[in-house]
Formats: sequence, C-alpha cells, structure tokens
Amino acid sequence: MNALLAALPILVTLGLVAAKVRAPYAALAAIGTAAALTTTTFHTPVADLGEAQLRMLPVLVELAGILFGGILLSELMTRTGAQAALGDRLGGACGSRSRAVLLIVFGVTPFAESLTGFGIGVVVAVPLLRQLGLTPTKAAITGLFGLVTVPWGSLAPGSLVSAELGRVDFQQLGVVSALLSAPVFLICGAAALTVAVGPRHAPRAIGELLLAAGTLWLAVWAVNTYVGVPLAGVLGGLATLAVLLLVSRLEARATGIVHREPVGHALAPYAFLVAGLLIGRAVLAATGIEQGWWTVVAGPAGWLLLTTALTPRLLGAQVPVLPDAIRTTAARWWQVTLTTALFLILGTLLTVTGMSREMAEACAALGPAYLMIAPWIGAVGGFLTGSNTGANAMFAAGQSATAHALGYPALHLVGIQNVSAALASGGSIARVVLATELASNSPGPQRVSPEDQLKATPHHHLAPTTTTTTALTTADTDPVDTGRVLWTVLTAHAAVFLVLGAVALIWR
Repeated sequence: MNALLAALPILVTLGLVAAKVRAPYAALAAIGTAAALTTTTFHTPVADLGEAQLRMLPVLVELAGILFGGILLSELMTRTGAQAALGDRLGGACGSRSRAVLLIVFGVTPFAESLTGFGIGVVVAVPLLRQLGLTPTKAAITGLFGLVTVPWGSLAPGSLVSAELGRVDFQQLGVVSALLSAPVFLICGAAALTVAVGPRHAPRAIGELLLAAGTLWLAVWAVNTYVGVPLAGVLGGLATLAVLLLVSRLEARATGIVHREPVGHALAPYAFLVAGLLIGRAVLAATGIEQGWWTVVAGPAGWLLLTTALTPRLLGAQVPVLPDAIRTTAARWWQVTLTTALFLILGTLLTVTGMSREMAEACAALGPAYLMIAPWIGAVGGFLTGSNTGANAMFAAGQSATAHALGYPALHLVGIQNVSAALASGGSIARVVLATELASNSPGPQRVSPEDQLKATPHHHLAPTTTTTTALTTADTDPVDTGRVLWTVLTAHAAVFLVLGAVALIWR
C-alpha cells in the first residue's frame, strides 16, 4: 500500500500532462500530493526537508544560469545570422536532410551534451534542425532524440555517482553502459529519422543510420575501454561527425560538387565555450573543488553567461543585439526555469521522504521478474529529476542491493540503471519545455535577397537577420504541440526500456 501511495505523485504528474495541463501546474499538483503524503504517511522532520532543499540550491542556481545562457546564446546566434550560416553549411555539406539529421542527432548533440551537460546539446541542436526545414514540433522531438550519450554528459559525473553508490568499478560501468547503449542509439536514431523525414523516406536512410549509430557506439565503447569514461561521449560525437562528413566529402568529389563555404566565424562562440569549459574543469581539478558555488562559476553556467556577453563581438555584429536579446530571453527563461525548479524540488522531496526507496523495494519483491522492471525504475528517477546524477543518487544503491539479493551481477543492473536514467532525463519535463521553447522561437530557413545580403554582411561579418525576407508556412508559425513532443519521446524511450529489460533477463 505504501508503495502505491509513494507512486501517487508520479501518477499525478503523468495524468495531468496527458490531460494537457501545463507543466508548472502539473508539478505543483505533484508537489502538493507529495507534501500531503509527507504529513500523513511518510513522516519526515521539517529540518531534514529544509536541509535537503538547501543542498540543492547551488544545483538550482546552476541550472537557472545554464538555461538563461543557453536560450540567450540561441537568440544571439539567430539574430546575428550565425545560426542560418551553420544550417546552410550543414545542409550543403551533407547533401541530404536525412544525413544532416543524423549528423546532428549522433554527432553535434552528443558532443555538446557530453562536454557540457544540462541539456546544452538541445540548445545547439534544435535551432540547427529548424534551419534544415523541420517544423518547430518536429525539431523539438528530433533534438531530444539526440540526448543519447547522457551517461557521459558533462564528462560523466552521473556515471561516477552510480559507480560509487552501486559499489562497482567506474571504468567497467562505463564499458557496460556503452554496450547497453546499442538499442538506445538504434531506436532513438530510427525514431528521429521517422519524425524528421517521414515514415516513407526514413527506410531509405537505414544504411546511414547503421553507419552513424555504429560509429558512435563503437567509438564510445572503445574510449571507455582503452582511454577512460569521461571523454567517451565527446570523442564518440566527434568520431561520428568526422565519419559522416567524410562520406559526404567523398560523394561530393565523385559528383564534382564540393561545398567550401567558410563557417569558422559562426562557430566562434561554441569554440570559446568549449575552451572555457576545459579551462574551468582543469582549474577545479587542480584546486580539488568538487562542489559548492565555485563549481557554478567555473562550470557551464558561468562560461555560458560569459560566452553570451562576448558573442556579439565574436561574431562581428554590426549593430547592438545583446540588450534586445536579453529582454526576449528573460521573457522566455522564467517559465522554463520555474518548471525545472519545481520538478527538482519534487525529485528531492521524493528522495528525502523515502518514497523513491519505497517504490524500489516494492519492485524488488517481485524476484527475478524485477529485472524487467529495473530499467523503468531508473527511468522514473531520470524523468522526475531531469538529471542522470540525481536519478542515480536516488536508485543506484537500491539497484545494486537488489542485484546482490537476486544473485544477479550488480555491474549489469547498475549499468541498466545508469543508461535508463540517463535516457529518461532527456525526456523529462524540463528538457521538453526547453526544447519546445527553443523550437518555438528559432526561425526556419530564410531567403535573403542578394542586395540585402551584400548590405548585411560587410567585411564578411555576420549581421542581424532583420533584413531577411522569410517565407513562413502554416507549420512554421503553428505553436509547438508540447504534448505530442513529450509522448513521442516517451514512446520511443519505452521501447528502449522494454529491450533493456529483455537484455537484463538474458545477460547474466
């Protein structure tokens, strides 16, 4: 009975979202339900509740900074024309929409997310997908499907937490997580192609899907095995980018069509952000600082905000764009941040009151049948917290203990926990809201008259896109269907969890 009550906040969340209630209200209702259960069934001292929420304050501030910086960077890239330049170059270099989509899903997004984490892969991917001509709803869905290397997101702190709490070797966990990611890459890649190019055209790209997914999977496994866990997602994304671009280059040479449009200038903000993050991580490692406010300043939040402040100069904008971009961003940011904060509070509440533990223990009582349920437990944590680290903090120790009780290899079950939680965090309400917000406000392909282009780009500088003439279709101006985005992503994720459950039964 207690397990059913513990699951009630989650059921309330899913039910309200299914009824198309806005995410903040669904979160508030779930928090209210959890609070009522805390006072009646899962009695917890107020001091413990307050202490747990205070411990999450630096995380919340960091997430707020990352969300603001990410939305602002996307806005600046759009206003200066850099996003359009990257989209045009990407489409031209790949030669087909399907390959360009795979390049973003298996190359760009894994690289960005593995390096920075916190959904930055979506910040980079969604505007590029809009430039390829995807509608806002399709761009949001496809961008979320690119969050396939989250076990190595932000250089793998979530996997480290899972290894420590699950009492398994960190590198071995990385290797197992890489092996288990094969169905993640294939199913999410197939779903992304189906959404992006349609069910009729997607089968024609099956060869490219296998090439891209296989390259990413092999690279991630090899880096985990021979180099180390933290860099696996970063190097895997780069390897996939290199392979797909090489294929495109060889095809272009065979047809005599070679695209040589320079885009180095448009990449300057991303290059600065990457360099800054590497410097910040090196400084934190040298000083031994692992948590607290300095990690916020030297982490993705601090460097994103600094990057956005310098982006107009890095891109050579001819007119001031930052003040208007900040005002536009602020109007969008608070809604995304509010939703994220509410679900973070909910996840913390479920953990400190023992509700998450109660659900896990009830599932463990199923015996060997528990193995089919194990991926869904990790998924619940990832969905609620929007964080692989948070989900593993909730359930990794319980998964390991259950494995020992069942006589099952703990490494395998902790690996399933790690991969499932990571994938579900990419479909969390916070990530969905971020993706839909970006898709709603990222322009599609633009047509620029030759005279305006000459006026807009003197001295090869990128200029604001206010002089462009854009042909908007009804699909481009329609609001993003958040419910469709969420349920499409969750449906593909559910297929992955079913496969992982079957793997758990077989792989002993």
